Amino acid sequence: MGAAKYVGRVGGLAVALGVGSAVVLGGQVLGTPVASASPGSGDTSSESASTPADKGPAKDRHYARSSRQAAVRAAIKERVAKAGESGRHRVSSTPKSDAVETFADRISDAQAKIEARMTRQVAGSAPVIVEDTEIAGPAKATPAVAVTPRVLSLVTPKLPRPLRDHAKDPEPAAAEESTLAGAETGAVDAPAAPPAVIATAKTEPTPAPALAPVQSLIANVVNDIATTLAGNSPTAPTPDSPAEWVLLAAARREFSTAAVAPSVTATGGITAAPSVGITDGIIHGVTGATSTSGLPLTYTVIGDPSAGGKVRLNSANGSFTFLPYATVVDSGGTEKFTVLVAETTAFDAALQQIPIVGMFVPQVLVIVHQMPVVNDLLAPLIGEAELVDVNVDVGALAPAGTPVAYTYKVTSFDGAEISMNWFPASGLQAGGEAPTIFSGAGLSSAGDTNPYSGGATGVGTFRDAGYNVITWDSRGEHASGGILQLDSPFYEGRDVSAMIDYVAKRPGTQLDGANDPRMGMVGPSYGGGIQWVAAGTDNRIDAIVPTISWNSLNSSLYPNEAFKTSYAALLLLSLVTSGANINNQLYAGIFTGALLGVLTPEQQAVLASSGPTALVNKITAPTLIIQGTVDVLFPLQQAIDNAQILDANGVPVKMVWFCGGHGNCETPAGDSTEMVETATLSWLDTYVKHKGENVDGGLAETLPKFQWIDQNGEHYTSDLLPSDPDFAGAPVTASGGGGLLGIVPVLGGSGPGSAGIPFGLGDGTKATNAVNVTVTAPSDTATQIVGAPELTMTYSGVGTSRHVYAQIVDDQTGKVIGNVVTPIPVTLDGKEHTVTIPMEAVAYTLEPGHTATVQITSSATPFLNFTQFGAINISGIEVALPTAGPGANVQPATADEQEVVSV
Repeated sequence: MGAAKYVGRVGGLAVALGVGSAVVLGGQVLGTPVASASPGSGDTSSESASTPADKGPAKDRHYARSSRQAAVRAAIKERVAKAGESGRHRVSSTPKSDAVETFADRISDAQAKIEARMTRQVAGSAPVIVEDTEIAGPAKATPAVAVTPRVLSLVTPKLPRPLRDHAKDPEPAAAEESTLAGAETGAVDAPAAPPAVIATAKTEPTPAPALAPVQSLIANVVNDIATTLAGNSPTAPTPDSPAEWVLLAAARREFSTAAVAPSVTATGGITAAPSVGITDGIIHGVTGATSTSGLPLTYTVIGDPSAGGKVRLNSANGSFTFLPYATVVDSGGTEKFTVLVAETTAFDAALQQIPIVGMFVPQVLVIVHQMPVVNDLLAPLIGEAELVDVNVDVGALAPAGTPVAYTYKVTSFDGAEISMNWFPASGLQAGGEAPTIFSGAGLSSAGDTNPYSGGATGVGTFRDAGYNVITWDSRGEHASGGILQLDSPFYEGRDVSAMIDYVAKRPGTQLDGANDPRMGMVGPSYGGGIQWVAAGTDNRIDAIVPTISWNSLNSSLYPNEAFKTSYAALLLLSLVTSGANINNQLYAGIFTGALLGVLTPEQQAVLASSGPTALVNKITAPTLIIQGTVDVLFPLQQAIDNAQILDANGVPVKMVWFCGGHGNCETPAGDSTEMVETATLSWLDTYVKHKGENVDGGLAETLPKFQWIDQNGEHYTSDLLPSDPDFAGAPVTASGGGGLLGIVPVLGGSGPGSAGIPFGLGDGTKATNAVNVTVTAPSDTATQIVGAPELTMTYSGVGTSRHVYAQIVDDQTGKVIGNVVTPIPVTLDGKEHTVTIPMEAVAYTLEPGHTATVQITSSATPFLNFTQFGAINISGIEVALPTAGPGANVQPATADEQEVVSV
């Protein structure tokens, strides 16, 4: 679309952006700094294999565009002149309002800015000279590099790729603010790192990429869904560590930025002097942009790295980390990416406060900022914007042999390319080696590209502990090819083996033998499931720590042939909005499950082929299982089943239960974070770093066989797994006569939980339409209820429903224990039936004198199904709650046990 067509649509765009709402803003001057209008911080990342090739000589394109712009400029002049003349004629009869006069003045100012930009585009701007000094050495000047503002003169608008990292960043550190101030005033800090490589912002125009799919517009709506699916777990990587941006702020002092030449700043608007450096194997930098208006700036990657690298950009302050593509590292080459730097006006901030619509405003503004002429005309409202090219000279930053974090696409067995990221251990030197940790991501999440992320699966955690770290985008997701098969051993399992083959041949990898890296695996949810699959098919893996994972997807998603509609819908929405390429059978299964509450045999077969199931019997790698006590997607029984198989096979196995998972921890979390991180590092240090050697008594040996958190946040330990026959004590039992229960969807049933819709749909709540049985605690001492209660129910009834639902309510708090609900299969044919079934496992302390209520209710939002109607007469209920007996030797965790740390 030509520039003239854009001009013809200015009115429509102005309306779309809310120009008509100026009156609502109470006469506030738009385009002036407002403290409350500061943009929210966050990261954006960009991944690409290549950039579009330029077509035709740049010079010819430049002159062709200049001719078109000259024609547009002339047309604008003519229209403004006519408008002014018309306005003067109207003044004689009707006074012109201040608003009309102000808008006319702004149009005139916009015209002047267009002409000034075009003049600068031809003439160019004065270069910025950047100097640098090495540590403990004399000051030395690097070659002068021209840094000039790029003029926004694009051909086609583009919507940026879907954001890969949705987590929020803290506000820029004070150190960052002072450094930016130094860049603006000309103050030069003493550097403390190798010479910085300075990017060049060119004046030569480049074609704007095509618009991305519409799905990227709504990707931000489900950011929290991806987080929920990854699991509410202390082991999930912190997408942004506050320490990261502090480190980046300090890194600014490692490369200095000289003052911008007066000839650049005198023109007004935005100027930028990007700087790039390397610290401990991580390439990082700052965009170095300032605005003479004093408005807040936002930063968006709109031009992907030229050779396939990945950028993590802090959208609030322009700091970034960069993973070059492996071939660029090996060849000592250069990569380039492009950042859109835009001012945020009070008008922009006001638009973003509009419910629902405000979520899409940042993406729309990115498009508008790239439209020639339109951007300049609307600049008084939406602010100025400039494009900045950042050139990263990897060869200069990391000479041959220097460990540097990179990304690479590994070709799997079927030709699918799996996007993998490699990070060196902290302090790793050229020629050095370290063991490797593979950290898998949750479903719909990209592989972690944050080199400083914390938590028990964070890249920064393991780098600091002396490990190289691998993360990756799972098959069919984000930058990886192929079709997602839900952690199938025939696909995703072989992808991991291909990455192990690749890593075994790379420098910096400690080996146990030819093509055999010393390695372990961590990761939550989907990243936990792949550990079971990989360890069951590849014996090169030395240890695994699967977190909030599963044994069987059928028993997780389709327990007792009741479909988990709420979580299945979240899974599907997350996959669709992230652009995943998934097995079509999964779509069909979710559709029939949500509509009818059933899965066909073929659909069940797909689930049976995904994840560990029978493969657990083939695992020999020492395994630490971490599961959440409030996990409603993969309940505790999934971990018990896996642990029981490994223990029976003589595989070293221990288990930790914390307050978290795919659910909401509504009680005190206790020391979950410390407990999980301590156990994870201790396990891997023993079985990976030291390969089972007896180091300080063997850290893994100091861990209890089984440790858990109860509803009060209290931490307990046992030397036995709950599946061990010697663990169980005498059950706490109760019985009741039952009653008549009407069955209707939703009304009076269990859920949604306190998290609301959609996330609380998977949680149970106290039901009002229920048959209740009270369980009274023994009067002498507290009783540990650990494991799966057993329920027996005698009933008769009529209707269409195939299930009723059971749960246990803590009468002291009114909350459902573990948030978990168990579907009970029923046959409503008018005849009497008896069913005995294990309920979902729980971890609960029944204090003396306390009571709990077992409820049988008509419906539950985790299994929401609108085909369920009828009536059921329950004539008898018996329940037995499992307890930890004397053989379990249950003990409150001691301070020493909670403070075990890695060596």
